[in-house]
Amino acid sequence: MRIPRTVSALALLTLAQTAQAQGREPLCVTTEVRRLVSAPFLQVNGSDLLVAQPLPSPGRDGAAFVVAVRDPDHSLRVGDARGLARSFDEMEFRAPYRAPERTPGLTVLRLDRAMRVVGDAVFLPDPVRSERGEETFAPGIPAGVTVDGGVLVVEHLAGDLWATVVPPSGEIPAVHRIAEAPPAEGDAHRGFVWLTAAARDRDGAHGAAVLAGTDTGEVVAVDLDAQGVPRTPPVFWRQRVGGAMQLVAVPSAAAPVALLERPVRGVTQQGTQAREQVLVALTPTLEPDGEPQRLGLGPYPTTAVVRGNDLVVSQWAESRGYAVATLPLDHGRPRIELPRIWTTSPFEGIPLAHATTRGAGGVLYDLMLHGDDVAGGLHAYVTYVPPAGAPYPRRDVLPLRARVIARPALLPAEDGAVVILATYDELGGGIDAAHVRCEMLTLPARP
Repeated sequence: MRIPRTVSALALLTLAQTAQAQGREPLCVTTEVRRLVSAPFLQVNGSDLLVAQPLPSPGRDGAAFVVAVRDPDHSLRVGDARGLARSFDEMEFRAPYRAPERTPGLTVLRLDRAMRVVGDAVFLPDPVRSERGEETFAPGIPAGVTVDGGVLVVEHLAGDLWATVVPPSGEIPAVHRIAEAPPAEGDAHRGFVWLTAAARDRDGAHGAAVLAGTDTGEVVAVDLDAQGVPRTPPVFWRQRVGGAMQLVAVPSAAAPVALLERPVRGVTQQGTQAREQVLVALTPTLEPDGEPQRLGLGPYPTTAVVRGNDLVVSQWAESRGYAVATLPLDHGRPRIELPRIWTTSPFEGIPLAHATTRGAGGVLYDLMLHGDDVAGGLHAYVTYVPPAGAPYPRRDVLPLRARVIARPALLPAEDGAVVILATYDELGGGIDAAHVRCEMLTLPARP
C-alpha cells in the first residue's frame, strides 16, 4: 500500500513537532521578592498557618487578594507604627531583644494584582484573652475561604472558633464567635487544636464549611453563609477521629470532602505512630457519610486541588518520592484511584511546608519548602505538574535565608505562582511575596 506524499509529509511534520515538544521543559525562577509589611520582631507563638485568598471581585481601589497572619505581639508595623524607626536594641546587636507585652491579634492586608499593599494593613485585636490554663494553647491557626462577602478568616481564640469576613474595600468587621468547644475530658485541655475550612455553595450563595477538632478526637462542623454567619447551630460528630482533617471543596457536590490522617498499626522508620491518608465523604449536614476510603498515601503533608473533573491529591514521601493520586469526580463524589509515584534525589534540609495551587492552563504548582538545620537557608522546590505527562521538579527556586514563622501560602499567577511567606531573620521579620515564574523552554539535549 502506497502512502501519498502529502500524507507522509504531514506525518513527518507531526513527528518533528512531537519531538520538539518533548524537548521542551519548564524553567522556574524567582523574578521578584517584595516585602509587604515589616516588623522589628516576629514570633510564631503557636500559629503555624497563613491565609492568602483571592477576593470574589476587585475592590474600588484595586484590591484583589487578602493576606492574614496571626500577630501575637502586635509587632507588624501597621497604622501609626508603620513609619517608626527601629531602635538599636531591636536589631539585637547588644543582646537578644525581648518583645514588650502587647495585645495579640490578627494582621490583615489587601493586595492588588501586582502584589502591592492597597491602603493600610489592619490589626484586629483579640476580643478575649487566650491563656494557658484549662484551654488549648496557643491561639491562632487561621484558615481562609473566598465567599460572596469577601474572604472569610476563621481562627481559634480561648479554645473557641471565631471568624470575620474581609470585604473588598471598607472597614473590616471585628471577629465574632461562631462555635464553642466542648468541655474538656480528664486531663485534656479544653478547646480546638486544629481547624479547616472550604468553600460551599448553597441556594446560589457562596459560603463556607468549617471543621474543628479537639485533642481527644471530638469534631464540630459549622455551616457559614456568605457573611460568615452560621446558617444552623454547630453539629457535633458522634464519631471521633484520631488526627487533623483537611476540607476540600468539590464542584457539584452537596458538601465538601475531607482528608484524614488515620492511625494504623505499626511504626514509621523514625519510631512514630504509623498513619495513612483516607477520604471521608460528608452529608449535607457536614457529618461522615459511610466508611472512609483509603488513598494509598502515607503520613506526610498532603495537598488536594480540583482540576477539571478530577481531584488531584499529592504528597512528598521522605522528600524524594512525589505521589499523585488523580481521583475522577462522579457527580461530585471522588472515585478512588491508586497514586502514581515519581522519584528524585533527596531534598536538602528539614521539611517545613507543602502547598499546591492551580494556575493558568490547568497547570499545578507544587511548593515543597525545606530549611537548613544550621545556617537558616531555605530550599524551595517547585514542581510543575502539567495536565498530562510527568511532573517537573525544580530545586532551590527561592533565594532566601530566614526562619519561617508560618507555613507559606500560594496564589496563582498568569505565568506561575506567588509564594506568601512570614519570616524572621537577623534584620527583623515581615510578610513577603515572591513571584515564581515558569516558562516552557527548549533545553539543550542531555549527553
